[in-house]
Amino acid sequence: MLIVTIDASGLCGAVLATLESSAGVTLASAGTLEEASASWATDEACVVVTGPTVVPDEVFAAASRWSANQEPVAVVMVTPEPSAELLRRALRAGVRDVLGVSEAQEALCESVIAAVTSLGPRVESADRADVGARVVSVFSTKGGVGKSVIATNLGVALAGPLGRSTAIVDLDLQFGDVAIMLQLAPERTIYEAVQVFDRLDAEMLRAYLTPHDSGLRALLAPVRPEDAEAVTVNRISAIIELLRGMVDFVVLDTPATFDDVVLTAIDHSDDVYTVATMDVASIKNTRISMQKLRQLGYDDSLVHLVLNRADSKVWLDAAEVEKAIEGRIVAKIPSDRLVPRSVNKGVPVVLDAPRSVVAKSILDLARSIADSKGVSGDVAQGTARTGVGS
Repeated sequence: MLIVTIDASGLCGAVLATLESSAGVTLASAGTLEEASASWATDEACVVVTGPTVVPDEVFAAASRWSANQEPVAVVMVTPEPSAELLRRALRAGVRDVLGVSEAQEALCESVIAAVTSLGPRVESADRADVGARVVSVFSTKGGVGKSVIATNLGVALAGPLGRSTAIVDLDLQFGDVAIMLQLAPERTIYEAVQVFDRLDAEMLRAYLTPHDSGLRALLAPVRPEDAEAVTVNRISAIIELLRGMVDFVVLDTPATFDDVVLTAIDHSDDVYTVATMDVASIKNTRISMQKLRQLGYDDSLVHLVLNRADSKVWLDAAEVEKAIEGRIVAKIPSDRLVPRSVNKGVPVVLDAPRSVVAKSILDLARSIADSKGVSGDVAQGTARTGVGS
């Protein structure tokens, strides 16, 4: 594997020198991005590391070009002052990771190793489900809309009634609720998993998935909010891709915000289900979020609108919501007092009250997700995966 550094400061080369003794790793340097492009002409894959002296816009342009040409290149960027906006632009351009100068000394080698691991045959989003798990994100930038309730019930419905090997990842790293929703003890979480990231593989990751009675496996959020800092986006990316090869479906429960964790989840997703409710604040936030996703280059076909508490009597109807948000509603989940009761019991409503209208509506949504991967045919032929616990 070729690792090319472009860094007049010398910082990146000095840090990465320790990797040169690794089997199969060759270090090289280039003065410009154009020179770097010529370096891997005869190599199978390459990691390009840009230092703090390289202009970010030039990195983004090169990364976008390499990505568009489907070249097997991963870009790791070191910048003097990382910001949320810079990270968003980098992710959309196809940059693998962004590090500040202050953290490069400690984290650069790990980031490059993760980039090396990520390189391989590239698969377009539309084709991912054919070669691994279908990854589904449940998303909303407004809290209290029922996002985690829907995510956990979808996971349980896929694993239980539909009999599919399914994992759920709680990416609300500071205040995740998946453990509470499923009444699971967070003895091992994503925080513990990333502590062994340098040797984490599918077999080891299985040990960090907490089993639920339905057959669903959960990678829970850290117990302590301060531990969220250790769960970086490159580690999240690697974990999602490991899970993609272990199960049939991966459900990502994202935080109620628009940050690098959410963008990483969306970048790895085959479908994104945006949850809204029948109130003006939720509709406004959902409209802005969907507009932002379009601006960032995500295709409209990736994002699907789920209307929760759809039968609320609030002088609005579903057609008005669709018009305001400029999106088509793919599922309507009705209000039901059974839902908060099931949350308090720690038993998803699809199990607690499977014959209820709300449970059936969630099961219908889960079935549509399953059908999009050709699940019915798989089940009939007995070719469903045996699951992460096998």
